[in-house]
Amino acid sequence: MGPISRRRRREAHARKSGKQEEDRPAKKVDRVMIKDNEQFKSYYKNQNILSEKEFEQFYEALQTPLPSTFRITGTRSHALEIQKLIKDVYIPAMQDVTIDGVKIDPPEPLPWYPDELGWQINASRMVVKRSPEFKTFHKFIVGETEAGNLSRQEAVSMVPPLLMDVQPHQWVLDMCAAPGSKTAQIIEAVHANDRLGEMPAGLVIANDADYKRSYLLIHQLKRLQSPCFVATNHEAQDFPGIRLTDADGKVTGPLRFDRVLCDVPCSGDGTIRKNEKIWVNWNQGGALELHSTQVEIFLRGAHLTKVGGRIVYSTCSLNPVENEAVVAEVLRRTKGALILRDVSDQLPKLKRKQGLETWKVMTKDGKYLGSTDDLQDHPQKGKFPKSVFPPDNAHKLHLDRCLRIYPHLQNTGGFFVAVFDKVQPMSRSERDTNDADVSPTTKLVPSKRSTSQRSTETEDKKAIPREAPFELVPKDDSEISKISEFYGLDPSFPRDQFLVRSEGDNKSKTMYFVSKAVKELLSLQDVHRLNIVNTGTRVFIRQNSAEEGRMAFRLTCEGLPLLDRVLSDRRRVLLSSASDLKTLLTEAYPKIEKFETHTVAKLESIELGCCVFDVDSSMAIGNQLGVNKLTLPVWKGKVSLSLLLNKMDKRVLCQRLFGVVPEDTPDHLKERSVANQSKAESETLP
Repeated sequence: MGPISRRRRREAHARKSGKQEEDRPAKKVDRVMIKDNEQFKSYYKNQNILSEKEFEQFYEALQTPLPSTFRITGTRSHALEIQKLIKDVYIPAMQDVTIDGVKIDPPEPLPWYPDELGWQINASRMVVKRSPEFKTFHKFIVGETEAGNLSRQEAVSMVPPLLMDVQPHQWVLDMCAAPGSKTAQIIEAVHANDRLGEMPAGLVIANDADYKRSYLLIHQLKRLQSPCFVATNHEAQDFPGIRLTDADGKVTGPLRFDRVLCDVPCSGDGTIRKNEKIWVNWNQGGALELHSTQVEIFLRGAHLTKVGGRIVYSTCSLNPVENEAVVAEVLRRTKGALILRDVSDQLPKLKRKQGLETWKVMTKDGKYLGSTDDLQDHPQKGKFPKSVFPPDNAHKLHLDRCLRIYPHLQNTGGFFVAVFDKVQPMSRSERDTNDADVSPTTKLVPSKRSTSQRSTETEDKKAIPREAPFELVPKDDSEISKISEFYGLDPSFPRDQFLVRSEGDNKSKTMYFVSKAVKELLSLQDVHRLNIVNTGTRVFIRQNSAEEGRMAFRLTCEGLPLLDRVLSDRRRVLLSSASDLKTLLTEAYPKIEKFETHTVAKLESIELGCCVFDVDSSMAIGNQLGVNKLTLPVWKGKVSLSLLLNKMDKRVLCQRLFGVVPEDTPDHLKERSVANQSKAESETLP
């Protein structure tokens, strides 16, 4: 808002003075951000977070640009394929780049990230502009990020999911998940055994309080094609309790998770290297305002963690009020149910400092307080809950086991992480299976706000939109049977884990597939208490242009990896030449007659509708695909083909393989598609 208002004021002034904005000199004046804040510096010096000498190194590091980092994403086999492409093709090309006599180091793996799947780029924008090799790599990074094969993620934010130690069989909750980079790591860990062809027994619930950010989360995670993923929309501190029931409907206990991540909202001053506005806007107030909410979220997460499970608390803040103070308060209130875990032996190459056992709280007028005793007759006394101050038993709580990651240690942002084991129940609901645990917030309401007050406040807020519910499709459903026969689904593939959105009398356009664990969750009596925004992998979409009597459902590109192993050969076509692959990728609707003879023969032997093209990379273009095998969904028409990839994925693939941009869809075909869509919708209206 600020820059727009200033521009409008300049334009108004120009009109009054008889001058037009365009009469201004073309010279552009760049504003230089002064990276210094005396209050910030004084505050952290007074916390004694580092020695005086090391503090200067820390502060100098804050004033330098943050290097770019990215993570190779996707299931393990896919990630290793992209890694091979980077190491074998791009890195060798950047080994000997010199600019103005200075040798520029190529991107390098983060030494502490497992399997060299996390990378850092130390080159500046100037290098990218002046070096053809770095410019080529930059284009690759941008394209693969848009396609979802890479994630531009700050290095330190990769740490919490790694310390969760997620296993494929575990049920995991990410309480404040958007935008989703950490959730993606969790999903990848659940799918760690994908090479074995196993469907994970675990699931991941990614929750966020912001409805719009929930959809950003879904967009970010769609590329992972996980049937084990559920997105929900709740205030984290009010995440609903769900009862587990047996086949007879008897309550067997509350739903609890093996792993919980509480990456809570925070003031974010650890991101100051990339969020330069913090230099101007920083103050202690943000941390104090968030402290109670952070405690509530962490407490709710602790309740939802299974005894024997692990919960990780993290922030991108350096402030002990949001970090050690929250940890100490939750340890106090959980009364021995949580133990702060020593993880000094994990990620051994990650440089970190111990947590603080003492700290100070700063008032609005700059006075430092060490305890509530210093608040005698202070006018702001009510703004400082006792929990923001260091506890008397800080050493017994082992606060030194917390991780503090400072920018100067390994050229990163700042971060805080604490890892906990839950060793005993926290409430009667975890001991007594007859307790539904359906009112979790009653134990979490601060003493100054009653349950009725919170209820009234919630009602006053704008109602959270409720999504159309998902419905499990009966395994003997006629459409499932037709799909199974048409595509030759292996009999071993489960038919009782397909979902559709409840859309009244309309025919469902999309069919999803979920894992056994997600099906179990959706079958619970209390599942209606979850506001589920999305779940499952889209596997089939109703093709509106399909002729009467023909298979109406086509495969999706995100569902194909899931179904690849269970589809028969009857609708599969092998592409064995680079020319056929290039024709398929680059032309909008290539004619069947353009393909090689054996390809045409196979296409003519199968009926119209969706089919699968298999490409062996070593046979196609000298193993430069970056994947061991490429499988593509294709719609076969009477005379032409249509590659069923979205525009961005198709473009990235074309550029990666052939260095070209694919043709756009002709306008008349776009108009026909819109007409078919409108016709189909009118025919399905009740």
